[in-house]
Amino acid sequence: MTERTSDPSRPLAPLGPDHPVVAWVRREVLPLIVERLRPTRVIVFDPPDRPASVGDHPPGLLVVAEGFRGIPVADRVRLVRELLSAASPVRPFCLTPEEFRLTRHAPGPLLAAVRTGVTVL
Repeated sequence: MTERTSDPSRPLAPLGPDHPVVAWVRREVLPLIVERLRPTRVIVFDPPDRPASVGDHPPGLLVVAEGFRGIPVADRVRLVRELLSAASPVRPFCLTPEEFRLTRHAPGPLLAAVRTGVTVL
């Protein structure tokens, strides 16, 4: 399979450690997230509902941080989006460590992140 464009919002299939989106997250996103949110885990993954690797859908970015405790989910996502560039090719999922522990084995995006995602932190 060949790369359609150098734009990281149009990823190759499948997502892997050398994928352009993963490289972009490591280079551009991770330093900001680490500095501002001090996450315990960050994973880039293909959401099962709209896989990035088979179309023009954004990959998921799971951010697990204690600092999310007490913050509504929509505000967490907004906070992460503010740290990203305006043309961000990722879809944030934001959980506390406890929420992650309780939901990581449930079918859906989190299970996809745990099973097939690329852990960048």
